[in-house]
Amino acid sequence: MIAQPLPVLRPLGLGELLDQAVRLYRRNFLKFVGIIAMVQIPLTLLQLVISVFTLNSINIDPSAVFGPAFFTSQGFSILVGIVSFILVQGVATAAMTRAIADNYLGQPVGILDAYRKIGRSWQPLLGALVRAGLTNILLALWFIVPCVGWLTGLGILAFFTMTIIPLLAPIIVLERQRARASLRRAWDLARRRFWWVLGFVFVLFLFGQLVVTGPVALVGAGFQFFLLDSFRAGSTTAFTTLQTVVQSLLSLVLNLFYLPLELIGITLMYFDLRVRTEGFDLTLLAASATGETASATEAIAQAPAPEKGRLVTGKEMGYFVLMTLAVVGLYFVFILLIAFLGMAITAGRGGF
Repeated sequence: MIAQPLPVLRPLGLGELLDQAVRLYRRNFLKFVGIIAMVQIPLTLLQLVISVFTLNSINIDPSAVFGPAFFTSQGFSILVGIVSFILVQGVATAAMTRAIADNYLGQPVGILDAYRKIGRSWQPLLGALVRAGLTNILLALWFIVPCVGWLTGLGILAFFTMTIIPLLAPIIVLERQRARASLRRAWDLARRRFWWVLGFVFVLFLFGQLVVTGPVALVGAGFQFFLLDSFRAGSTTAFTTLQTVVQSLLSLVLNLFYLPLELIGITLMYFDLRVRTEGFDLTLLAASATGETASATEAIAQAPAPEKGRLVTGKEMGYFVLMTLAVVGLYFVFILLIAFLGMAITAGRGGF
């Protein structure tokens, strides 16, 4: 296999980073989509079958809402959810991160090779995600602490969820960090460019809402607006089943296209943080000069020791206060928009 030339690693602006992400995605489109599709498609279809079975059981026997069939289907849904967490958030995300890093650094890998190369790194990744979930619960409890919790809780929770958790995959898969150390490592990286990192992941979040959440919500609203009346003479369960199938399949297709781009953006952001703050570009060039295939992989794993300073500074607490105020403001704007759309839909239905 002939290695591609190394990319020019240098500090990138937000626009340049997005451009690099799109270019990498275009060059490896089928490969990256295939990595996610291998686990996402069968799990989504299985979950869809369970949902349709539940709806049909209730339609045949309305008393089965809390009957054995209902609880059996809920049990299977929980089981599929657990399997999905392991395979999608753990195995597929690890394979995707490995494939992104290798292809970006000039060491192309295929779909199956990406899964082979992750080894057992998906296991600490799952452990880190579980720890992150428990941390989210603690941060939610922090929010109810009078005064200081009210002012900083939402900001801390938003920053942790939007920036720290996504960085866990590249840190664990590429640096071979353990689950416990990965959270502190992610925080040490993200805090170095606090607002830039937050802005970048917020752009990815908005793009996800535009590409995935928005179209799925519009299809759901379209079903309610245009098709609900035609099903009133028949079975409402048939309407719900059709709506569930269409929205689930649409969500599956859109997520297959969007999730690789999101992971590419996060992985390239990780590289950019290391280039800016740790001289990773120089380390990689020195490693590549040896001409060994494993040099780039070893260079990535050479992460510096954990920082010894304070976990949170007063300046960062001020940032969290500003974020909390922004989240509250955005929440009220969102509520007003939903209320406006609700009134518009109600008025439109009345016009018919």
